[in-house]
Amino acid sequence: MNRRTRRRIALASTFPTLLTVPLCALLVALGLMPWTILLAVPIALAVQVAITLTRLRPTSFNGR
Repeated sequence: MNRRTRRRIALASTFPTLLTVPLCALLVALGLMPWTILLAVPIALAVQVAITLTRLRPTSFNGR
C-alpha cells in the first residue's frame, strides 16, 4: 500500500468523529457541555490519524 492510500484511509477514519463537531459546538453554545471538550476534539483527531498511519505502516517480514 503506498503512502497516499495510507493517508487517505487515515483521514477517512476521522470522518465519523468530525460529524460530532457541530453537535459539540451546539451543546457548548447551549451551556450543556464545557468548552474545553471542543478544544480536545482536534487533538483526538490528530492522535487517531497518527495511530491509524502507524497501524497501516508496512512491516518487514524476515521469514522467521
